[in-house]
Amino acid sequence: MSGLEEKLGPGHQQIILGLLIFAAGALWGVMLGNEDPINLGNLFTSAVIMLSGAMITLLGVSFGTDNEEDRTNDLQDAIAELTGMLNTLQAKVTSDKDDAEE
Repeated sequence: MSGLEEKLGPGHQQIILGLLIFAAGALWGVMLGNEDPINLGNLFTSAVIMLSGAMITLLGVSFGTDNEEDRTNDLQDAIAELTGMLNTLQAKVTSDKDDAEE
């Protein structure tokens, strides 16, 4: 087991690949940005490559580990908590209306 795998988990290859793709897109964008007439189409393509590398890295960090604490499910947990709170509030509001009507 390599040192990277110990620190980053089993998704370490995907993380490294994503960082390399991101760096390649960034270097390409810097080279294109130094040209006198800047071609925005090529600059946009380098930005898309950078974004792709960042997404690959984030997916490697999010789903490439075996630890449950390393998962990025905070948004899903927050939505579930908010849904529960709204359901509780709705139940209180409808029960108050039912009590008032009787």
